[in-house]
Amino acid sequence: MAERNIDRLLSQTDSKYRLSVVIAKRALQLKAGVAPVIPAEARANTRNLVTVAMREMATGTLEHGDGIVDENRLNTTLERTRAQVQESQMAAQNAANSFTMPDFED
Repeated sequence: MAERNIDRLLSQTDSKYRLSVVIAKRALQLKAGVAPVIPAEARANTRNLVTVAMREMATGTLEHGDGIVDENRLNTTLERTRAQVQESQMAAQNAANSFTMPDFED
């Protein structure tokens, strides 16, 4: 793990295995499009989502355990958001493709 605060991270979970699972699941959420909970300055030096997830947990802004959002509910929300984005992209593309030629009279 590349994070300097590894001892603090380990103290927030009951085992290194649970820490790995929490960080991996958060990285997958970030990849799926969930907004990060830390400011952009804290993410500026890396594009690695695992590192971002570790920094979120180290700052205490990442909730984990029984009180977090159910994964099924999160996936449903993400799918709904993706469908809305795709619909708006399709509508914009259809609007761009529906150009009609003006009638010119000789």
